[in-house]
Amino acid sequence: MNPTASLEATLCQTFRREPLAVVDGLPGAGAELTPAQARALAAALLKIAADAEARPMGPKTYMRKRCEYPLNSA
Repeated sequence: MNPTASLEATLCQTFRREPLAVVDGLPGAGAELTPAQARALAAALLKIAADAEARPMGPKTYMRKRCEYPLNSA
């Protein structure tokens, strides 16, 4: 995994008006991660989930939001 890598997520909602995150930049099949890189990936995914849940959902809140999440591994 590239040390300066980041994930990009588009925060939106499902047709049932539930939080949804479309994530780009995930390591592909067979990715080799050190424990620090795996923790950085997990931390970024937890932040994406929290941000997705924090957005208001409903018929008039359909705006997508594109966010970047750096993968800071030690």
